Amino acid sequence: MRIKARSKGFISITDDQCIVLDHARLHGQDYSGRKLLQFASIGSHLRACNFDQVKIRSAAFGSGTETSEFVECTFNGARMNMAPGGFARFVRCSFHNVTIRNWICFAVELIDCKFSGRLDAAIFNGTVPDDRAAIIGRTTNEFHGNDFSAMDFIDVGFRTGIDLTQQVLPSGKDYLYLPHASAVAYTKSRVGGWADEEARRDAMVIIQALEYSLSGGQQQLLLRASDSYEIFPRNVVDDLFSLLRQNTAA
Repeated sequence: MRIKARSKGFISITDDQCIVLDHARLHGQDYSGRKLLQFASIGSHLRACNFDQVKIRSAAFGSGTETSEFVECTFNGARMNMAPGGFARFVRCSFHNVTIRNWICFAVELIDCKFSGRLDAAIFNGTVPDDRAAIIGRTTNEFHGNDFSAMDFIDVGFRTGIDLTQQVLPSGKDYLYLPHASAVAYTKSRVGGWADEEARRDAMVIIQALEYSLSGGQQQLLLRASDSYEIFPRNVVDDLFSLLRQNTAA
């Protein structure tokens, strides 16, 4: 997971560039086409609201200490950079042809949502960390029925018990779906016998990352080979993924 940031100095935010919803109850509100520096929702409930074609530099859909819920809202064509964390719930929402960046979620729920476009740097969690669970009063995140099949994943991870059998995932030669954690243990045993010490060391670093992904109760993984090409030699990544595929097909 690589998240890049740089300082760009101070900026002035005008009233039309910032939206903060504090315990709002909205139905059919139209935000389409807005260009926002900031959007924040605190303990709010939005139904059938339109965020199509919005551009948001910092999107905090779950600010504060209460969950904001978005039901049957549309985000088609949106370009959004997500603020970290947050307590948000999205139900039957449409995210077609979107570009979403840095969606690092610890207490975000997605139910029956449809996606297409690009998701760049994201982590979804199935369980809520203890400090956040005490705030919002739940220990798990509801996460099922989502269609990511037309989404391009870049550095996207599912953690701590998200059931990937309950999602429709991207597919293609660059992706590898591991239905069982045993594939990682098998591959680790094979890599341990590689004669090339440098290749073995690089592959073990990748395996350790996979083991970490599984350590919180995750049973299945979706991997993308090209996510590792900028860090490790391509031949090492390809050989490792070949082993993982062998065990998956067995």
